[in-house]
Amino acid sequence: MQVTPLNETPLPAAWTTPDDWQPLPPAASKVAGIVGALVAIPFCLGSGILGSAVLDGWPARLAAAVALFTVVAVIGAWLARARVRRTHWKLDARGLQVRRGLVWKHELLVPRSRVQHLDIERGPIERRFGLATLVVHTAGTRLHALRQPGLLDADALALRDALLPEADRDDDTL
Repeated sequence: MQVTPLNETPLPAAWTTPDDWQPLPPAASKVAGIVGALVAIPFCLGSGILGSAVLDGWPARLAAAVALFTVVAVIGAWLARARVRRTHWKLDARGLQVRRGLVWKHELLVPRSRVQHLDIERGPIERRFGLATLVVHTAGTRLHALRQPGLLDADALALRDALLPEADRDDDTL
């Protein structure tokens, strides 16, 4: 079933599956693994400083630091990749829906009527893999926004265009 948004922008055919829920691409899992491993660095440094007081000699300290970093980086990468595998999104006439989680499931709906403006962010790792983060700002304070990383760049652009309120399309016309 082909769903047409309220602003009459047709959705890409790849988005129409039997239930319309789209998984994040495989590249998003790779990026999440890299970022998850990088996030482990500060935790390892703090633990390494505490552990260095217990161990004697540089070889033991270095071996413990490398082992600790490896374990924490692998756990961080695994958790990040698992979160990406459990994230799905859907765009329909109501708005953008995002479903995340395995144990604690979260389903977010951003109604089209609440969309204030949209941003697309591309960090260096995301650019390398052709991904982008869609930020949907909603009515409310500056903290009311949905950030969905891991979208293909073309999908993020198409989602931005499909969610863009019709009134905002002709803001600069006379």
